[in-house]
Amino acid sequence: MAALDNPDGHALYRAQEARAEAEDKQRRAAQREAQRPVCSRCGRKFSDERWEEITVHRTAVRAGDRSVCGPCRADDVAHQEADAETVRLQAATPPEPEDSPEPERGRGWFCWRT
Repeated sequence: MAALDNPDGHALYRAQEARAEAEDKQRRAAQREAQRPVCSRCGRKFSDERWEEITVHRTAVRAGDRSVCGPCRADDVAHQEADAETVRLQAATPPEPEDSPEPERGRGWFCWRT
């Protein structure tokens, strides 16, 4: 009965509840950090964006190597794009003429002889 008459009882309960909630929030954050993936290449922990990218099904298909962090993935993409550009440039460049021992002569049906 004394507890019901105590005007500070409700404030004490709210303080205890807030403290318990803060501890629970901190515990959940620590558990989340313990589950956060680590990059297999550089050892950094994944950012929230990269972690979501590899776990959400719609983006996981395009996420590439799921064992690397965002910066390492960006490096991979840059290397792939550079390689593709190199291949494209090589395909667009005409082959260099080979050096032939004979001087070039007109060939075909209508050629002028000198």
